[in-house]
Amino acid sequence: MKPKILVTRKLSDGAEEKLKKNFDVTLNLKDEPIPNADLVKMANEYDGFISTGFDKIGEEFFKDLNGKLKIIAQVGVGYDNISVKSAESKKIKVTNTPNVLNEAVAETTILLILAASRRIGEAYNLVRSGTWKDQKPDLTKFMIGNSVTGKTLGIIGMGRIGRMAAKSAKAFGMKIIYYNRNKLSEDLEDGAKYFSDINSMMPECDFVSIHTPATSETKHILNSSTISLLPKHAVVINTSRGSTIDDDALIDALQNNKIYAAGLDVFNNEPNLDERYMKLDNCFVLPHVGSATHETRLAMSMMAVDNIFCFFENRPLISEVV
Repeated sequence: MKPKILVTRKLSDGAEEKLKKNFDVTLNLKDEPIPNADLVKMANEYDGFISTGFDKIGEEFFKDLNGKLKIIAQVGVGYDNISVKSAESKKIKVTNTPNVLNEAVAETTILLILAASRRIGEAYNLVRSGTWKDQKPDLTKFMIGNSVTGKTLGIIGMGRIGRMAAKSAKAFGMKIIYYNRNKLSEDLEDGAKYFSDINSMMPECDFVSIHTPATSETKHILNSSTISLLPKHAVVINTSRGSTIDDDALIDALQNNKIYAAGLDVFNNEPNLDERYMKLDNCFVLPHVGSATHETRLAMSMMAVDNIFCFFENRPLISEVV
């Protein structure tokens, strides 16, 4: 009998076809979110899940499992939506899809740097709303933003994505500094300057970009204290996880011009982000599309499927979390 696999959201066509040939698979072709209560009920009917960050697989999910579910293959590098501790206690494997989205997220980081510093959201809205023609053509004031070239980019979390973003930023002549749990080797630093203390790095940042996982240590790593250390012209960028930012602190800084701008692709409680962000002209927002390229999403889907294959063929998992 083929193992039963539930796919909670739409995957790439190639990944779905590969699954159908080898498993008794339930697909979500309409890509409609499965209510959390239903997901809990379905857990005892399947041998494996392919999940996404939109699925809430917390302690409650694991509470009354009958032992049938053996693996959860997450499509995404982050897995803070899954109670890993509960999975481990139930002897359920959890995998993710690291590395295949590095370039796409780094590209989005650069997009946010440029958009936030050059006021692209405001400029776009002027054209789309038809009010561009009503503006005074004052070349010293109209849509004047800040340059990126030659500025200092501070990176919080110098992992693979952070290093890729740094490499791209260097094309603009940006100077790279970073805060990390540990100092990198000289070749991985690639000329970047290390700060062992985030507080000492912040005053040096023209831009600060977060590239850390969501953990208890990184929760609100940008808060009222750390944000207050940034220069007034600084720009905050986040393509990691919403939990790394204290919304009240960042919104206060943006509302009162304590910093220049922010570019955000991730939020606390997304997609129900704090509505105050959408009222700020100096905050450029995206709907968590950092990895949203055809190439990247295909690679993520295939890695999740390959982890399922490895598990049921008793081969080593490609990217095991627990």
